[in-house]
Amino acid sequence: MKMNDVEEIIACMPRGKTFFPYFQGRYALLLLSWIFDDEHTVQDVKQSRYSGLLKKTCVKDTLSTTGGKKLCVGAIAHAWQEPHEQFLLTLGTWGGSSLRWQQTSRVGHNLVLQLNLHEGYRKTLDALLPGDLQYVFDTIGHPVLEPGQRELFRQTLGWVRMDIDLTCGEALIEEIQSDWIRDATMLCHRIYQLQNKDHIELLSYVEFILSRLRKIWDEALLSAALWFLKEELGVTTIWYHTFATGNKLKRIKYRPPPESLYSKLPRRFCFAETPDHPEFLLHDKSFRRGLKSVDSPRWFQIQL
Repeated sequence: MKMNDVEEIIACMPRGKTFFPYFQGRYALLLLSWIFDDEHTVQDVKQSRYSGLLKKTCVKDTLSTTGGKKLCVGAIAHAWQEPHEQFLLTLGTWGGSSLRWQQTSRVGHNLVLQLNLHEGYRKTLDALLPGDLQYVFDTIGHPVLEPGQRELFRQTLGWVRMDIDLTCGEALIEEIQSDWIRDATMLCHRIYQLQNKDHIELLSYVEFILSRLRKIWDEALLSAALWFLKEELGVTTIWYHTFATGNKLKRIKYRPPPESLYSKLPRRFCFAETPDHPEFLLHDKSFRRGLKSVDSPRWFQIQL
């Protein structure tokens, strides 16, 4: 994307609190409400590639209350379960004029959607975290929300980098990543090594947060990205890198990302794997050059 296109999107978004509540499996309810309507039946879903969504507990519970053979999309879209997490969404930028290290599929910028933790987590952690362990959550060179960037500061759980073309209504999800999960896990290991009894309360609290977030962080990030693209930008054709093709196009030779984020996660969301590719990227010379270097390129795609 060109920087002015990224800035235009950011300028159009609310500058205050954009909350994104999430409970485990909510993505299944969102997908069903976007892809089907009240004229569809449960049997229609069973016969589609989205049949796996019906196995989610939150979907089963919702369908048991609506009854009947037809879907009630309104009830599905607004279904609720506990426990849930109240995340805050913010926007940032990533990229530039070079392809050497930014890991984008073409020259330019990405829009970054940041999924930020509840304020209560940060305040409690700040109170418990001693000075000699403050470094654990210092993230340098990654697109997280930084202190001073905005009045409402939060710790960033993770982010989604996206390349978007509003003219054709398409987007490519370039990256999903959480430094916070890694850093919090590292903090627990460090406390175990120190064997400092003064850190027991901190250890207990971090393990409590991790117990809530480990199971949902990846699906919450992808859900937030799909919600943002469809509901805020009206983008309905969404592409997602496969592991091999993505690593090649983004020139990742060392320390590749977790493969599951580019295989199991999009399949869980019912993305279809295809040899087709985002047409809007073909206008870029750097992308065309990179695509020629990939043997049998593959992508994931979904239509919302």
